[in-house]
Amino acid sequence: MARSPGCRQGGETCNRADEQEGKLMGTSTSSKGGGPRSPFDPEWLDGPAGGDAGGDGDGQGEQDGGDNGGDGAPQGDGAPGQPLPPVNPSRRLAGARTAMSGALGGGGRGDFKSAAKRMVGRGMGGSARAANTMRSTAQGAGALGQFLTQARDGTDPGVVNWVQRVRAANLSANDLILEVVKEVIPNSGSIDEESLRNAATETFSMLYETSPDVDIFNLTDQQIADIIGFTVANDICNRVDLLLGQSYEKLKYTPQQVQLCRNDIREYVRGLVRVELDKLGPRPVDSHGLARDVLAATLEVFGE
Repeated sequence: MARSPGCRQGGETCNRADEQEGKLMGTSTSSKGGGPRSPFDPEWLDGPAGGDAGGDGDGQGEQDGGDNGGDGAPQGDGAPGQPLPPVNPSRRLAGARTAMSGALGGGGRGDFKSAAKRMVGRGMGGSARAANTMRSTAQGAGALGQFLTQARDGTDPGVVNWVQRVRAANLSANDLILEVVKEVIPNSGSIDEESLRNAATETFSMLYETSPDVDIFNLTDQQIADIIGFTVANDICNRVDLLLGQSYEKLKYTPQQVQLCRNDIREYVRGLVRVELDKLGPRPVDSHGLARDVLAATLEVFGE
């Protein structure tokens, strides 16, 4: 994970991010989610929290050495005119976890790509269904970009007053990140919101690593686009941890193997997002549209 200056000082941002990362990695065995043929998305996903409670929904753990045929063709991808799949198939994540085990065992990015394809295709019902399930990611990243644009341009009196109070407090980089994330992304305790807050914090840390003197209330359009895109990227990586984390927990893999694999996954996903951002080129930021497009395009590549 990229570190902010405060992380090097043992700051609260680093501690919070590391703590949250540990939570995300541990959910796959502590909560199996709904059983086979239960809905892909719980009814309350449309509620204020917008989360999915972190359940993997396959009802079973992965078996070493194969998925016992549980990873058939991807379930429908929600193409125009076709309904999104309403329920999940049995052992929907087994094949993805088997492929992830191959990546952890030295198979590298090829095995991870296979894991990602199976996770999105069968495990999440295709890229359209996956983007729908993760819509809170796009909503939160878009809201963050909109807030940063309003802070820079002074177009919202409430945001202007908030920025003035924060500037007057002369906060450290760590505390400033935490205040921005807390202001934009609510904290009602859902897994999705905690994941998104962690993703946004990590993104700001990346920004401070490359530009230690940056003023986050006076960012360029490109910098705001990067904040949106990499928040989406980091939250996709969190989702991989959440759904395929059982593979990490097998005792045959050392912590070093797990971390090297996770670092490679983050590099790969961020690379995909960078490509999508570069396609857009410099332009005024449509924060919510950009977040939706980056999320959908990245998940579509995952499912190829």
